[in-house]
Amino acid sequence: MHKRYSRIAIGFVAFLISCASLALTGTESTSWAGGKPEDVFKGRIIITKKRLPLRFSSAGAFISAVNSSKTDKLWPTEEDGEKGSWNVEYIAFFAQPLNDSEIQIKFYDITSGKKFVAGDAQYTRERGSRIFSSSIVLGKPEFDVRKHYMMVAESRGHVIATTSFWLLGKGANYSGKVEFSDGEARGKE
Repeated sequence: MHKRYSRIAIGFVAFLISCASLALTGTESTSWAGGKPEDVFKGRIIITKKRLPLRFSSAGAFISAVNSSKTDKLWPTEEDGEKGSWNVEYIAFFAQPLNDSEIQIKFYDITSGKKFVAGDAQYTRERGSRIFSSSIVLGKPEFDVRKHYMMVAESRGHVIATTSFWLLGKGANYSGKVEFSDGEARGKE
């Protein structure tokens, strides 16, 4: 009898584990597919490859568009490539409704350590919003190619959303060829 009960108990435990995993899977897919974008992406800034439309047919369509357009590598546009500037399209998602009409967007170079680079005030359209979308142009000399940056949204001194990204593009071109004058070559200069 003891073996019979242990088999039943093991079977019952396995049944409970499979029910729990199905419940969790169902919850995860429900929150992903049927959830609000501000809940799915809360606390994150999503940088997009291009500006997204202003309206979507559903929350799921919005989430799908954000996921398919998000990036963490930015290339300068063709017209900005020579100047060394990058256009950043972004959407910030907040965990709580924003109780202010202004947020601070700050950038840190995190390539080696964490160094403040620049900051800018951005104004929201309405209080209580949980989503903020805008664009900003980053340029030299503050920003440079092959650098890793962190972008932070703050409200009243509190961090409310973050992301990190790489700026890519053409850096300085060096031929590797060094030319010396006759005096430099002889060590006299």
